[in-house]
Amino acid sequence: MSGLPKVLPRTTKEWEGFVAAKSLTNKTIHGADLASASNIGYEQFLLFRVLWRTYSGLKQFDTMFGMKKWISRAGRMLAGLRSWKIYCDSFGAPYVPEGTFAIARHYQMEVLKTREDVNPIAFSTPVAHRTRSKMQRLNARSADLQLETPSKKSVKLFHTPSLLGSPDDPFTLSDDESPDDPSPFKLISPVPKGLENVLYPPSKDEQIVNTALVVFLNALTIHFKLSSNWTLHRMAFIARFEAAQFEARTDGYLDTGHGKPSPVKRSMKMVPIQMQESAQMVAWIKSESDLEQGRDKMRVHVSQDRHEIYVTVAESNAEYLAYLNDKEPCGNPPSFLTMHQFGPWDTQKSSHMQHLGPVLLALTLRAEAESKAGRDKS
Repeated sequence: MSGLPKVLPRTTKEWEGFVAAKSLTNKTIHGADLASASNIGYEQFLLFRVLWRTYSGLKQFDTMFGMKKWISRAGRMLAGLRSWKIYCDSFGAPYVPEGTFAIARHYQMEVLKTREDVNPIAFSTPVAHRTRSKMQRLNARSADLQLETPSKKSVKLFHTPSLLGSPDDPFTLSDDESPDDPSPFKLISPVPKGLENVLYPPSKDEQIVNTALVVFLNALTIHFKLSSNWTLHRMAFIARFEAAQFEARTDGYLDTGHGKPSPVKRSMKMVPIQMQESAQMVAWIKSESDLEQGRDKMRVHVSQDRHEIYVTVAESNAEYLAYLNDKEPCGNPPSFLTMHQFGPWDTQKSSHMQHLGPVLLALTLRAEAESKAGRDKS
């Protein structure tokens, strides 16, 4: 995607510089001038007020966000599973051993057969072929989102989870389109809701990657008495603002049976996927009730990019919630949603997975505990 920065803003100062360069100072997401459906681009991302911080040290996550006790507990639980030891010892073996993690390991190995430079022509979706050598033939779109005027009937955009762009893709900047130009408005013919997944199914490669992640997550939790379940079911979030609304979708989530899920999202190239996950997180928060928004709970993205897994934790405060709900006091300094990205963990390295297993189980345990606490307070 041409025109995007190499990295997204990491600090308030960097964000202010990007905003000034785009002439967006003192503008908010609530004042978006949207007559109809529009592209979501870098300007809209900046108005979300999201900062991104990345951590390459795999064990940094263990001591942050109060996760230490949860990871210790998860480690003890997995240590009691013979199948977990068999799985951890299976790396380098020419075959998949028996046990709970056999299917998970099978799909992790299948992921290696998927291509990193997937050709859009091979997809069973109406995506035109185009080549960009600098992006390794991938033209990732910034978000699977929809912007619309709330007063009009929703105009559904065609949906394809391939995250690959085309000249007709309303979320893609063409080669000759500058991100500094005003975003053109496009009216898209609606697709019946029941036909979306039939007309635009995931590609084979995408299904393998998504399945590898969700099957592994379920293998970690299946032997413990948890009411939560990781699912491949796709979830839509709608975020409504004063002048516009948009929809974001996930490729799976942690279903606690109550409240909102924890999204699972596979990635594209770094900046576009971070923009998309930002929009997903904003939509997730905005779709919640005031009571849910105010609860002290952890919001997490778990994503897999081919054979690598990332964990991203969203951090916000009451001031940011006030901004999203258009209740921010005048004159206050801008507040932000901070996305903390950890990883990648390599699914082909035993040491990485021995560390990641307890992390993912710990996230599931914590999410279930927070869901139960929320129900008890209701």
